[in-house]
Amino acid sequence: MKKKVTVITVNLNNLEGLKRTAESVIAQTSRDFEYIVIDGGSTDGSREYIARLSRVDYWVSEPDKGIYNAMNKAVRMAQGEYCIFMNSGDAFFAPDVLTRVIPRLNGGDFYVGCPVTVRGGKKEKLCPPQAMSVDFLLSGSVNHQCTFTRTAILKESPYNENRRIVADWERFFKEWLFRGRSYHPLDITVAYSYLDGISSTNLETSRKEKAGVIASLVPKDMLEGLRREEDLTPLEWKIRKAMSMPPVRRDLKLLRNAAKFLAKDAARSLWRKLAALPGRKGGGRG
Repeated sequence: MKKKVTVITVNLNNLEGLKRTAESVIAQTSRDFEYIVIDGGSTDGSREYIARLSRVDYWVSEPDKGIYNAMNKAVRMAQGEYCIFMNSGDAFFAPDVLTRVIPRLNGGDFYVGCPVTVRGGKKEKLCPPQAMSVDFLLSGSVNHQCTFTRTAILKESPYNENRRIVADWERFFKEWLFRGRSYHPLDITVAYSYLDGISSTNLETSRKEKAGVIASLVPKDMLEGLRREEDLTPLEWKIRKAMSMPPVRRDLKLLRNAAKFLAKDAARSLWRKLAALPGRKGGGRG
């Protein structure tokens, strides 16, 4: 019987991360999914570990041409209506994630939930925007560990294997902006996203690849008036980051930032007034 979801894990010499990921997949309470693991010919024991897993529908361990080549290989095998990539190291947030998400997958193209990012032991929950925009995609991206993509889209247009880092971002950008694919935010925490992967540790390469995609796809007149990440002021950056948080945390974050900037502005105003007093020309020295 055809499953609703195909969970895909791509791995290369990351045995400990693979264990974390596979355990979170196998622990899912829903049975309405298949599990595919694509290993790039690991030599660290990953292959032997995958062979012992009890809940894998298809797996292979052989050299490949990179992460997107491996992901495309998995998509060709996928039978589920939707795919989610939970690559080695990342993990489902809780055992009931698929049980909660699957009833919401009702024929749309992209369903995106909330990740909990983990960096150096610090955890932070973020959520996708309620309404997708070009402005959001120019400065950020949807989290692939939290994105359920209609499998037919992935089969029709494989990932660009010439990209090292941003082919998943490029795919969403193209499909949503130019092909009118539907976007549906989910108010469900889907995954832990550990910020030690290739896209997190190669930020300069990621920026360059994104810039190349934008330059080749987006007309200049469409970019006018839109602010990219490198153009944002510190306040605009803090506000944009806060807006991706859950409502209560978002409001508290905005209030804290507002208080900080208000205090700074008040201090500057007081200093200007003091500096203008008689005898305090030139900063009060003399």
